[in-house]
Amino acid sequence: MPQFEIGDRFMALAKTSKIQHVCQPNAILTFKEYLLDYAGPATRKAGEAAIREHLAQIPNAAIRAETERRLERIAAGERDLYF
Repeated sequence: MPQFEIGDRFMALAKTSKIQHVCQPNAILTFKEYLLDYAGPATRKAGEAAIREHLAQIPNAAIRAETERRLERIAAGERDLYF
C-alpha cells in the first residue's frame, strides 16, 4: 500500500474515532514481527506472553480473531499486515 494511502486511511479512522479499534491490534502485529526478526529467546518468550495478555484485552471478538489469524500469517513469514 503506498504511503499516502496509509496516511489517508489513518486520518479517516482518526477523524471518526475508529482508530481506537486498530491501534492495539496493529501494535501487537508489529511487536510479533520484531520478536521473530530480532529478539533473543528470553525476550521472545516474554514478548509472546505479553502478546497473549494484550490479545485478551481486545474487546471486539471479530478484531481479536482477525488479529490472531494475522499473527499466524506473520509466524509463517508474512510481514506488514495491518488493519
